[in-house]
Amino acid sequence: MKNGSCGEDEKARTGNPRKPSILIPYPGPFWKNNSQDIIVYLRPETNGVQVESTLFKVIRNNSEYKKNIKIAYLANLPGDFIIANKIVEKHYSVKLFFTVGGKSAFTPYMRDSFERYFRVSFKTAPIVGAFEALDILKMSYDELFNIWVPGRDVFNVDGQTIKKFKGLYIVNYDIPAILHKNNYKTDIAVMIFRSTLKSSVFHGMILEMAEEFSRENILDPSKPVERVFHYSKSPYEQILDSLGYIYSSENQHIEYEDISFFNYLLFMGLKKTDVLDIIRHPVMHFKRGELIKEENIFLYSEDMDYKNAYLCLSSVVSQPLLVYR
Repeated sequence: MKNGSCGEDEKARTGNPRKPSILIPYPGPFWKNNSQDIIVYLRPETNGVQVESTLFKVIRNNSEYKKNIKIAYLANLPGDFIIANKIVEKHYSVKLFFTVGGKSAFTPYMRDSFERYFRVSFKTAPIVGAFEALDILKMSYDELFNIWVPGRDVFNVDGQTIKKFKGLYIVNYDIPAILHKNNYKTDIAVMIFRSTLKSSVFHGMILEMAEEFSRENILDPSKPVERVFHYSKSPYEQILDSLGYIYSSENQHIEYEDISFFNYLLFMGLKKTDVLDIIRHPVMHFKRGELIKEENIFLYSEDMDYKNAYLCLSSVVSQPLLVYR
């Protein structure tokens, strides 16, 4: 996708952001035959045109992918539109809650898990959010984003990443850079893969895409494919992604009930407010046999089909509310 001109940049700054270009309009919800709508958007720092063509080439060159994947939506979201509508901030609101809150945002389960993993006292450990770490370490956003540590110094809990570096335990080290990679001139390509592939086959396709990116020098082979593009890894993440990145031909968010998995949950008897509460407060307590496990439902439902993602709600025993400020 092309970057905007300086004139467009100034236009955005004065309150007139460009509108999304809808190349393939969203056709509405569909969830029969185990179909899922997997939202894909390209990272702003990548060459959008080259990445797009590589994605489509991998699908086009495999008969199973080609048969079971339809491009149900394709759009270009201008950087100034993304900034004006705070799309990235809203998308990462849960991570921002923990990043800004740092140590004080940890749940009791997260505290216990932290102590078990790092074998240090939570009470005395210097746990800081990424923005605070920038000031302490005197680093730029990109420098913090690119720090490398051994795998044992990285811990993921409830969808949050804690990275140990220079004596600090940094919560969501990547968030400052992610927020600042978007600017007024950076456009993002967004698409929906309407897929009936089994999750294992879909993962195989993602691996093929990563290999193709490496051959095209788009991706360092040592880096995850998520450095190039994001894709929804669970049905609940599909809702989150759709809320931010899917627009009608009139440049309005599509209606909640037009999001495929949202539509499925309404069909199964949930209310709109129920679904929105799940997305806004995704940390939940799930009953597994005699055990209660705290998990982020975006991760808990990873690779599930719509039926099982709905059924997992029956094992929820409580849902801590994240108090946003």
